Amino acid sequence: MITVDRTKIDQSIENMGTMFNATKEVLASYEEEKKVLEKRGEDLNKKVAELQEQHTQLLLDREIAKDNTSDYIYLSKQLADTQKEMRIIVSLQEELKWDFKQLKKKYVLTIQNTYGKDLSAKSQFDVNANVELVRYELLNAIADYAKEVRKQQQPLMEIIGDEFLDDEELMENNLSFRRAFDFDSTYLSYWAEAGNSVIGKNQVFSACSGNLDPNVRKPKVKEVE
Repeated sequence: MITVDRTKIDQSIENMGTMFNATKEVLASYEEEKKVLEKRGEDLNKKVAELQEQHTQLLLDREIAKDNTSDYIYLSKQLADTQKEMRIIVSLQEELKWDFKQLKKKYVLTIQNTYGKDLSAKSQFDVNANVELVRYELLNAIADYAKEVRKQQQPLMEIIGDEFLDDEELMENNLSFRRAFDFDSTYLSYWAEAGNSVIGKNQVFSACSGNLDPNVRKPKVKEVE
């Protein structure tokens, strides 16, 4: 069977682990800055929980101290301070959401450009050119094999043709013999599936007859680095 030498492309695949290094570095920088914002968010959430607990306790304490005007005023002031601080924290949480969006905006273009440059390395493997080369080699091999079959059959036909096939009277009663030596009897067998393929069925049929389709030419392929 005909096989494709994958040595160089397999080497390229093995080395592909470094393909997106630059993009990985940019994403790592983004993640580091994101962690700072996430830490701030965790601290703010923790402070909110503390203030909520403090607010609840102050409400209970003030209810108990409602008959003591001095304590009631003091606790009311603490409640007001707690509520004020809570509003500040909520405002900071809203700012944090904006900071997250700004961080993404800061990196979106850098990630896009870096990724594009990294991804451009894939063009080192020219798919079209390699497909053309494989197609050429395959069809050329089929044609060479079919030519050899015809070449080895030719000496037989000098006798079979003159002595048997040209004898019309003999062939009238031996039609299967005539069909066995039809002009296409040396063609290689090929069953074409419906639909398009990398290699056109007519090109394969041509190669099976020992002829290489004139439209199939050996292409020049750049070496895969």
